[in-house]
Amino acid sequence: MTKPITIPKDLPQDSALSYDFLRAEGIKLIQQMAGSTWTDHNTHDPGITILEQLCYAITDLAYRIDYDIPDLLGRDGSSSYEELYGPAKILTVNPVTLLDLRKIVIDVEGVKNAWIEKVPYVKPEAGPNNEEPGGGIKPRGLYKVDIEKDDWSNETGIDISNHVKARLQAVRGVCEDFDEVTLLNEQLIRLQGVINLTDKVENVNQLIADVLFRVATYLSPRIRFYSLSQLLEQGKTTDEIFEGPLLRHGFINNEELQRQARVREVHSSDVIREIMDEEGISSIDELSVASGDVIKKWVLPLDPLKAPKLDVRGTLEHLQFTSQGLKANIDADRVIALYNLKIRGSIDRNVLHSAEPDMVLPETKDRNISRYYSIQNYFPSNFGLGDSELPESAPEKRKMQAKQLKAYLALFEQQLANYFSQTAHFKDLVSFDGDDTRTYFNQSLTGSGAGIEDILVGEESYEQYLAEMTADSADSLNRKNIFLNHLLARFGEKFSRYGVFLQGVSEGAPKRSEQLSETNPDLLQQRSFESDNRANEISRQLIKDKTRFLKDYDKISGGRAKAYDCEKEYWNTDNVSGLEKRIARKIGINDYTRRNLADADTEGFHMVEHILLRPGAYDRYPVRTHYTPGEITGFEAGESEGHTQCLAPDHTLVKGDRVNIRGNEQYEGAYEVVAVKEGAFEIAIAFEGSANEATWRRTQPDLRYHVLTESIQAFSKTSKESNTLCQVAEHNLQEGDLIEITGTTHYDGLHQVGTITENGFEIPVPFAESEATGRWNKVRKNHDPYSLQLTFAIPNWVERYQNDQFRKFVEDTIREETPTHLKVHVKWLGRAEMQLFDQAFNRFLSEVNPD
Repeated sequence: MTKPITIPKDLPQDSALSYDFLRAEGIKLIQQMAGSTWTDHNTHDPGITILEQLCYAITDLAYRIDYDIPDLLGRDGSSSYEELYGPAKILTVNPVTLLDLRKIVIDVEGVKNAWIEKVPYVKPEAGPNNEEPGGGIKPRGLYKVDIEKDDWSNETGIDISNHVKARLQAVRGVCEDFDEVTLLNEQLIRLQGVINLTDKVENVNQLIADVLFRVATYLSPRIRFYSLSQLLEQGKTTDEIFEGPLLRHGFINNEELQRQARVREVHSSDVIREIMDEEGISSIDELSVASGDVIKKWVLPLDPLKAPKLDVRGTLEHLQFTSQGLKANIDADRVIALYNLKIRGSIDRNVLHSAEPDMVLPETKDRNISRYYSIQNYFPSNFGLGDSELPESAPEKRKMQAKQLKAYLALFEQQLANYFSQTAHFKDLVSFDGDDTRTYFNQSLTGSGAGIEDILVGEESYEQYLAEMTADSADSLNRKNIFLNHLLARFGEKFSRYGVFLQGVSEGAPKRSEQLSETNPDLLQQRSFESDNRANEISRQLIKDKTRFLKDYDKISGGRAKAYDCEKEYWNTDNVSGLEKRIARKIGINDYTRRNLADADTEGFHMVEHILLRPGAYDRYPVRTHYTPGEITGFEAGESEGHTQCLAPDHTLVKGDRVNIRGNEQYEGAYEVVAVKEGAFEIAIAFEGSANEATWRRTQPDLRYHVLTESIQAFSKTSKESNTLCQVAEHNLQEGDLIEITGTTHYDGLHQVGTITENGFEIPVPFAESEATGRWNKVRKNHDPYSLQLTFAIPNWVERYQNDQFRKFVEDTIREETPTHLKVHVKWLGRAEMQLFDQAFNRFLSEVNPD
C-alpha cells in the first residue's frame, strides 16, 4: 500500500521550524546579554511580544528554505530547469570507442548493420637520398567502415554512403579519420538438406516462414533501438542509458550490440541450433550451407567484402520439409509473403519524440518565496502597528511612540525581508547564465505593510541605499567567483591556476612618475584606488571566463576530443574541434572561431591535425620541393595566343599554381600557371623572342611546409669563414644532428649541425648575403610526422603573450587538455609568418573539402 503523506505531530526541538525552540533560545540570549537590566520575561512584556513575532517570521522563512530543490528553482514565466544540463547533454559524449562509432553508423537511415575496424599501421619509409615518404602511408588513427544496407529502406546505395560519410565527419575524433567507407554487396546463402516436422504442426507455411526468419536473423541480425521509457522499465540507470553518443532513433543496448559481432563464417551447427529452437521441428537430416557453387557441410567461409543474406527462394528450392516420412506440401509464394511480414514486424527504428531523448522533469510553480508580509500586522491592536493603526484621537506623543516602534522594528524587518529575497534568489546563485554578479539580494519594505513609508525621510534615498548594499564590491565579486568555483567543482573543473596568472599579467610592472612615500599621501591613495579597480576588473574577467566555460560545458566536456567537421564551412566559422573550444575557454579566449589571426591583435590560435596532412589525392608535389627553386632552361611561344611556355624539366606544377620567376628581366615577376605539360608550363604573357635562363619558385603557401618545418629567421656570419649561423627560435638540436634546409638558393640540402649558440646553430657552409630566410627540419630515419600529432600555431605579438609565465601557462594548458595519446607541437609565430600560415591553412582546408 502507498504510505499516506502526513504532517508530523512533533517537530525536532533544535529546528528553526519550531516556534517554541526559537522562543526559548531567544529568551536565553536575553538573559545572558541583558539579565541585569531586563528581568520581566513574561508574555505581557512588549519585548517578549516582539521576540514572539520575530520567531514566527523565522519559522515562515525556515519553512520556505525547506522546500524541495525544484521548488527553490521554480520561477514564474520560466522553466525550473532551463539553466541546468539534462542527461542527454551532459552524460552523452562524442564517439570515443569503436562501439560508439558503430552506433552512429547504424543510426543512419538505410543502414541495417555496420562494423568499424582500425586500419593497420603502415609506417612511412624514406626513399633514396632521404626523399620524403610517398603514398601508401597508413598512419595511426584511420578507420575502415563496412556497411550492410537495409533491404527495406528506400535509400539508394549512393545516398547511404554519403549520409554515413557526413555523419562520421560530424563526429570525427581529433587526429582520426576514415580511410574507407564501403557499402557491402550481398552474399546469398542458401540451405540444403531435409527438415522433419512434428505431427502437431497445423500451419506448415507459417512454421517454415518462422524457421527461415530465425536463420536470416542469425546470418544478418537487425540491431534494435529502444526508447528511454523502455530502458527505464528494464531497470537501467540514467548513466547507463546515456552512456556513449546521442542517437536520433533511440538507444542501443551495449550488451546486445557487442553480441552481434560480424559473422565471418557460417557453421552448420549454429544453423541447426537456430532451427531446432523453433517449436514444431522434430529433426534435421544432412544440412549443408551453400553460396553460389560452393557447398559446405560444416563450415562455409564468407566473403569479407560482402554481407551475408539468406536466399529465401533458393533455400525453399533446395531444402525439403517432411512430416511422418511424407514430403510436406508447401506454397513457396505464401511462405515468402509470411517471411516478409515477419521481417517488416521486426523493423523497429523508434524515431523518438523530440523531447524523449532527454529526461523530462515536471515543472514547478513559482512559490513566491521572496514575498514578505510584515510582522507588524500580527501585533496586538494596542501597539498601533500595521493594519491596527492608532485612531486620529490618539495623543501626538502616542502616535510618535508608535512611529518610533515602527522604525525600531524596521531594522529587524529589513533583515528578514532580505533573507526571504536571498532564499528566492537561490536559483541565481547556482546559475551561470546572465551577467548578474550579485551574491547578496535584498528587497524594499515598501508595500509590505511594515509602515516604512511613514518613517522614511526620502524614498529615493532608501531605494538607493538598498541598491548600494548589493552593488559590485571586492567582497561580492569574490563571493561570485567562489560560487562559480563550486559549480566548476561539480564538474571536476577548476580555474585557480588561470586566475593566478591573470592576476600576474594584469598587474605588470607599476609605472612610477613620482616616488611613493609617506610625504605623498594623495599619490598613495590614488595608487590604492587604482589597485582596487584593477583587482575588481580581474575578478569580473574571471567571472566572465568561468561563465563562458560553464555555458559551453556540454560542448567542451563530452565533445572535448571531437574534431572539426571536414564537410562544413571551415573559415570564419565556429566549426572547430571541441579541444580547441575547451583550450580557448581554459585560457580566457572569447572568440575561438577559425579566422585570419594575422589581421588583428585579438587572441586565438590554429590547430592542425597531422593525420589530415598525410599523402592523399590533394597532394600535387612533395613538401620538400614547395619553396625550392626550379630551373627554366628556356622560353617558347605558348600554344595559346598571348601565352609564353617556360621550359622547366621535372617541374611538379599544376594549373592554378602561382610562381615567381627570377633571373630574367624580360619575364621577371609573379604569374599564375595557366597550362602544364611534361617539361613545361605556360604563363599569361606574350612571347617576345628568345630569353636567357631563369628560375621559378612557388609563391602560394603550403600548410604541410609550415607545419613540418621550422623557420630560419636570418642567416649571419660567424667567426669561421666556412660556417654560417642560422638564427632560429627554440630548438632541441645537438651538435652533430642532421638537418635539411629548404626554401633557399644557397643553403638547400642536408647539413650536419655544428656549434650551438644562444640564438641558433651553425652549419658548415660559407655565408651568402643574398639569402634572407629559409626553413629547416631535423632529419629522422623513417620518421612518422602524421600519426597522432597536433600543431598549435599561436600569434606571439598579442599583449598577454608578452608575459613569459603566461606563455608557459598557455603551453602547459594545451598539453594538459590534449588527450595523452596525442603528441603536441606549439609554434609561436610572428605576424608575417602567421599571415602565410593563415593563407596556407585556408587553402589546405579548401583542398581537404573541395565542396
